[in-house]
Amino acid sequence: MRETTDDMSEVKQQGRGLVAGRWRWAPAVVLAPAAGVGAVLAAGPAVAAVCALVLALAAGAVGWFAGEHRRVALQREIGDRSTELRRALSELEIAQAETVRRLSMAVEFRDEDTGAHIERIGRFSTLLAEQVGMEEEFCLRMVHAAPLHDVGKVAIPDAILLKPGKLTAQERAIVETHAEEGHRLLKGSSSAILDLAATIALSHHEKWDGSGYPRGVRGEAIPIEGRIVAIADVFDALTSDRVYRKAFAVEEAVAMMRSERGKHFDPVLLDAFLEVLGSSGPDAREHMRADPTEVADSALETFVTALARSDAEMAEGAVAQAIEDGVEALALPGEVIEPALRRVAELREQGEIDSERERAAIGIARRVLATLRRYALGRQAQPQALQLIDESIETVEALLERSASAGERQLHSGERAAHPQAVG
Repeated sequence: MRETTDDMSEVKQQGRGLVAGRWRWAPAVVLAPAAGVGAVLAAGPAVAAVCALVLALAAGAVGWFAGEHRRVALQREIGDRSTELRRALSELEIAQAETVRRLSMAVEFRDEDTGAHIERIGRFSTLLAEQVGMEEEFCLRMVHAAPLHDVGKVAIPDAILLKPGKLTAQERAIVETHAEEGHRLLKGSSSAILDLAATIALSHHEKWDGSGYPRGVRGEAIPIEGRIVAIADVFDALTSDRVYRKAFAVEEAVAMMRSERGKHFDPVLLDAFLEVLGSSGPDAREHMRADPTEVADSALETFVTALARSDAEMAEGAVAQAIEDGVEALALPGEVIEPALRRVAELREQGEIDSERERAAIGIARRVLATLRRYALGRQAQPQALQLIDESIETVEALLERSASAGERQLHSGERAAHPQAVG
């Protein structure tokens, strides 16, 4: 609504400018013909000279106003194109951040909380940034940048990342490398969002007293975006279920964080965050869930697209988002993964993808199912639920074997066609 009003206001201002421009032309337009007539009818040379001078001045004014009008029009055209360019760059930045966010969701899905954690980090971080009066542009970028804080976990082996028990000192050191890895992945981008995300990835585990990692920075030397995400990250971790413990109540989490005021957390930012929680109430962590049927349908479309493109990260991201939006994880094999494979088979029969692409799609589905099984194990799913996933895995493996056999037969058939003397 505001954009529409601003556009209408701009149109009105442009209209007033055009009218004013036309009136500026009026004196010159009137004087020019009058001076011309005077010069022709003048009784003496003096009068003729004055009329000629007026005619020259009027012609100069007309020329100047014509040039000025063109200059204003050119400035307006450049301004319009600059606005379009800024809008296009903004959309490109968001698209770039969305690509990495999908990867980050896939990482979280491998870990323990699907995409829910990264979405909440984005929401909490933005609310805190707004609370302390950061610029609007900074807050808009935080929405997209903060969820990428743990993207460096792609470099952590599953055996460590998914370990349900306590980590050894060596394993903990490996996990801590994800801050530097995330920074390495994101730095140097032309996107302001990814540049902000790179700083967050590097600094969100630093502590106010200098005891954090990876570089042991302290106080205000820690970038404010890192200090903001540190608070949001710890709060969400404390109030979320983990394989090794249940979630703490919000009140318990707040008490634990208060004890770290001035040690782990920037005291001013922590106080502001507690004000945010106070205003949003105990439901601060709640996420509006869509209709699971609609979510499953949307996930199916995205999953089919991912398989057709051989995009494993996009496929895992689609499944993680579906779980976050309310679809039961154990329903995904029957509602998303297997139907998607049937759609892929149809695409191959229609000639839209080849058999090699189909085999790649089946392999990705197999990988997603294996990840889904690990996720279900982490959630301590019942044996019968795990059996459903195992049956889907067996189905997919059979499809993969059948597709491989068909590919070999097609290859041999092509070889016989190429060498007819070998036949018979």
